[in-house]
Amino acid sequence: MDPMEQNRVIVLIPAYKPDERLITLTRELIAQRLDVLLVDDGGKETYAPVFEACRALGAAVEVHAVNQGKGRALKTGINAALLRWPDLKGIVTADADGQHTVRDILRLIAALEEHPNTLVLGSREFSGDVPFKSRWGNRITRAVYELASGVRVRDTQTGLRALPRCALEAMILIEGERYEYEMNVLLKLRDMKIGVYEVSIETIYIDDNAGSHFNPVRDAFRIYLVIFRYLFSSVTSFAVDYLLYWLCLGLRISPLISYALARLVSSQVNYHLNKHTVFSGRGGRHSMVKYYALAVVQAAIGAALVQYLPTVLPISAAVIKIPVDIVLFAVSYVIQRDYVFDQ
Repeated sequence: MDPMEQNRVIVLIPAYKPDERLITLTRELIAQRLDVLLVDDGGKETYAPVFEACRALGAAVEVHAVNQGKGRALKTGINAALLRWPDLKGIVTADADGQHTVRDILRLIAALEEHPNTLVLGSREFSGDVPFKSRWGNRITRAVYELASGVRVRDTQTGLRALPRCALEAMILIEGERYEYEMNVLLKLRDMKIGVYEVSIETIYIDDNAGSHFNPVRDAFRIYLVIFRYLFSSVTSFAVDYLLYWLCLGLRISPLISYALARLVSSQVNYHLNKHTVFSGRGGRHSMVKYYALAVVQAAIGAALVQYLPTVLPISAAVIKIPVDIVLFAVSYVIQRDYVFDQ
């Protein structure tokens, strides 16, 4: 085998109703001796000449009979690449509309060679004359994404990415058929046990980015779901705790034992909801020990604050408990995300 082929990185481009820019990009990539794989996402006969021209240049082409969305096209391409090139080292995904330059694609390939077990993002700087939707949409999603995942990136919406060989099979199984898929990949970084590395790329907007399918409200909501699941878990556990406590009192069990039984059951509910619903089953065999260690410390701090703060502030213990619980709720989420359910 040619030593160069052992480090093969192919360029995957999903395309729906492409124009001459795809042919130009394909020609430039082939000139760099790169393997190019296109996915015709249901363009049908009208756009077949564009793909035929790219095939004539040397690109491989996979075809969807009907449009299935960018996420599905990417997964089709990843699967086809694994079958076609068994010596594959990684895949660089790029857009078909001319927003990604060959120079930046080559830079991502070089970065993947230096960081072979890392997702490499081609991140835009969002400086200068940037369309409002792109600038503020990215600010919203990257802030919420960092809160939900604990991972900081500059550009959550970039389509220029270098995917490491070690995670390709897992990426095929990630949910999402359309534009949400790329965000879902970022949300699954911890599950795939890979890091992220960013490379600054040229920011190109065509026609004020009129063709962008990015929706900051929709995409931010998908990330908020992680936070909402955690909130749901906490509210459910509180309801179990409260109802069981009063049920035990109704059975004439002492308040102390009623409180202990209710807290024991509700903490188990909370642990399993967080582990399997919020944090996707992460945490390993020691997660329960870490969870209960956190719960004990959190309860001790909460009790101490509720007892102490009313002595220095003109506010009752019943009222001060609300902000104390809110702060502890937020801190607990971060600790569970980064420590209790970190693997």
